[in-house]
Amino acid sequence: MKQVVLLLCLCCIGLLHLSCKKETADEVRIRVKNTSAYRFDAAYVNTNGGENDYGSLNAGQVSEYATYRTAYSYAYIKVTINGQELRWQPIDYVGETPLQPGNYTYVVDVVDLASGRLSLRLDN
Repeated sequence: MKQVVLLLCLCCIGLLHLSCKKETADEVRIRVKNTSAYRFDAAYVNTNGGENDYGSLNAGQVSEYATYRTAYSYAYIKVTINGQELRWQPIDYVGETPLQPGNYTYVVDVVDLASGRLSLRLDN
């Protein structure tokens, strides 16, 4: 009986170990928060050090984190609302300092749906 309990405990520990995602200390992890009143049918981010599709985000919803090689306090953001694409387009990253490893949130809001204007803010 002791062997069965021991085997069961070892199996549980093994499963827990496999289910935990190992994060390295040098990762820049970014999620997207939709602070607009609109549902994002799609959200895409390109930091010039990686790109990720975050899928759909309801108003007020926050996505899961995605990992990037490099990222800055702003990035190229594209969201789709009812078939309309809205973009936040950086000109370049000259003179910008890359983000230190850690978890960050790009807070995205719709400034003007008719003209396709977004706002972007970095939270950490």
